[in-house]
Amino acid sequence: MPQAIRIGQILVEQGVLTEQQVFEVIQAQKAQKLPFGVLAERMFDVTLESIENAWVEQYHRFTGTLDLTHVEFDDEALRTINRRQAWQFEILPVRFEHGGDLLMAASRKRLARAVTFATNRIDRVVFFRIAESKQLREFLMKHYPMPEVGAELIEKARDLAQAG
Repeated sequence: MPQAIRIGQILVEQGVLTEQQVFEVIQAQKAQKLPFGVLAERMFDVTLESIENAWVEQYHRFTGTLDLTHVEFDDEALRTINRRQAWQFEILPVRFEHGGDLLMAASRKRLARAVTFATNRIDRVVFFRIAESKQLREFLMKHYPMPEVGAELIEKARDLAQAG
């Protein structure tokens, strides 16, 4: 299993916090029993977006990238969401595991939103693996086709959403 990396380390790597600031947050955490991100936001004005980006990076380093060409898709799993949800959250149900948990691929950019969506809308345990965005969109087009929408329009919409 990959070595766990702390969110503070990632924030230092990304130039958001210094080693000293991470130390101070950890000390405050011992007294206040609050998540690292909450304290970093309060103490050093770290943005929620920076915390979310660091969390996604941490998660991705731990779980790795899922190559969709090497997985078998389960039709029952694919039916857990509709086409709009698949494209809106850039998620792709893969299969149900032996315990009934749902494995779902997600894009790195939309992982946090995908987790929120799954938590609120899917009535079972879902665990995510990050898939490369271009490959994920190819598989979304295969399993949740949108013939009326071309790839160029999808890219423009995504660019607008990120800019806004």
